[in-house]
Amino acid sequence: MENKYYVEFLRELLSPDEEVRTEASDRVQDFVNLLNSTQARVLGDLIAMLTPHEDSRVALEALLHALSDLDGCGKLEGADLSPLKEIPDSAIQVEHREYMEDFAPRIGAGDGLDE
Repeated sequence: MENKYYVEFLRELLSPDEEVRTEASDRVQDFVNLLNSTQARVLGDLIAMLTPHEDSRVALEALLHALSDLDGCGKLEGADLSPLKEIPDSAIQVEHREYMEDFAPRIGAGDGLDE
């Protein structure tokens, strides 16, 4: 992916506007195969760092889904998912649980998954 578009995309992930963040996260699946390994790792790291600080239930689901898209295409190698364990238990809703369970082995089994 061209750096110009990649940087603009990263800015959208950091937007103060919930809709912009959500839409950006949803678009990962559209270009995941265009990312080189460095871009994919940085994106995975950034998304993982953003998740514990996401106040929107919808945007949080979109971020977790974006990580899942990266993982499903083998593009999450080397990314640090440990920040996911910082997501407050109260923020993990039913629509987030499957993602968290899928990532649990990479973030520390059981973290953020208390019933």
